[in-house]
Amino acid sequence: MSLQLTDAKKKSLTALVKTHYEQHLSRFPFAKYPVEPLEAWKQQFTDPSNIEAHTLRSALSWSCSKWQQQSIPYQYKKLHLTVISNWKNFVEQYKPESSSVISYWKDLLGKDEYAFNTITFLTHLLCPDQVELTDSRRVKGMNDLLTEAEMPNECVVLEDVSATIEQYSDFYHQLLPKTQSILGDQASVKLGRFLFAYGYRDVLSKVAESSSNLPEPIITTLDWETASSQRFNLNLITERANADRLFACLLLALDKQPEMPEEMTIQDIMNLIPLGSGGICNSGSYNYAFIAMLGKQKDRDYFLFENPSMAESFTHQANQSTRNMSFHRIHATLGIKVNSKFIVSSTN
Repeated sequence: MSLQLTDAKKKSLTALVKTHYEQHLSRFPFAKYPVEPLEAWKQQFTDPSNIEAHTLRSALSWSCSKWQQQSIPYQYKKLHLTVISNWKNFVEQYKPESSSVISYWKDLLGKDEYAFNTITFLTHLLCPDQVELTDSRRVKGMNDLLTEAEMPNECVVLEDVSATIEQYSDFYHQLLPKTQSILGDQASVKLGRFLFAYGYRDVLSKVAESSSNLPEPIITTLDWETASSQRFNLNLITERANADRLFACLLLALDKQPEMPEEMTIQDIMNLIPLGSGGICNSGSYNYAFIAMLGKQKDRDYFLFENPSMAESFTHQANQSTRNMSFHRIHATLGIKVNSKFIVSSTN
């Protein structure tokens, strides 16, 4: 049975979202779930017969927060291998109906939480117009809001995959119009992220206690062919490694600021290009790229330090196989300037 919320219930739920969204949305792990690859996969999965194993593997790793990483949890790895090995058979009997997709994979993968998350993700990729992106954390966020709004009878359990997906999608669609004024731009994305973060708040709050929340990246993707800037000479960036990608993202992020700061700290730069910038979502790759960006490896000269010897220190770290991957964070308060040659006004 589909969920039908009265106007009074919607009003009550909207008030709860307004109360909680700022705190919890800020804790969402943006770099683990970038939007751009998900949107690309949804286009690709319109023809499942053309989906290769590497695409399946990459997409499924995104669904369990391990995109661009090798360390897939064992419970998910087993499920992903089952999906890949059975994909050809699935395609042969495929119907673009969510109920058919759910039925096929439920019989193969089971009913536990790991299976639920895998099935719901595949269903969203294959039938995005029929079901919203659903997972156990978003469902818990929905259930917790319903309980807090004194509607516990509307809560669902994960074991009934079809009913849960339908309930969550109904809940999402009915709540979205009421929360758009609260969530602002990209409300459709933010509502799902909020429900995820609210359902996962116990874990995310502990993460927040031990480390600061990473902001949402300003520049999430970078296309070297089309990137342009009003203030900076992007064409002077000649290398194309991740370090150069991060620097380009920094310049593009600065381009969006109302004023160009004369000097920044390394922490300021980390805030402008956090993990996830330019599609760099692997923390190891990001940390190495950030350190290399600040040094002179490959004749880079992107920055001027108050203490010029620090550029050599970053270069030394970048060149070491046993580098300190927190070196930039250790020196977060150092003052730094973008080399004036990259600034358009200084070359006119």
